Amino acid sequence: MIEKAIYNILSNDAGLSTTQISFGDLPDMVAGGDFIVFYRINTEPYDTKSGRSTLDDASVQCNIFSPSASQVSTLAETVRGALDRTSGTFGGVVVQSIQFTNQASLFDFNDSYNPKGIYQMNQSYSCRTVPTYI
Repeated sequence: MIEKAIYNILSNDAGLSTTQISFGDLPDMVAGGDFIVFYRINTEPYDTKSGRSTLDDASVQCNIFSPSASQVSTLAETVRGALDRTSGTFGGVVVQSIQFTNQASLFDFNDSYNPKGIYQMNQSYSCRTVPTYI
């Protein structure tokens, strides 16, 4: 389960120690501060002639939020540095590779979170993992 691996990598990165990190659930935006929400978009198995897939390629999106434009950029670089070209075993999940594929920046005027709005970076990753049933 790639989500366990990504959560493990990000939550153990010193540069993200004061950032809320969540898989799929939005944190309390009223509290303010920086946060990251990530989720799996899809998974493509690698077919074999017999038996189950021995390698999955999952597309994962990381959404990075901050009330500050410069801080969201700093966080985005930290997340990319933690995830891009990473391999190993994280949270019990064998990760063959994580590859950064795309980034987009957004702004949302959400005055319940911050009177000046919220800045967002969306990053996409291709994550090759060994399925947990193997």
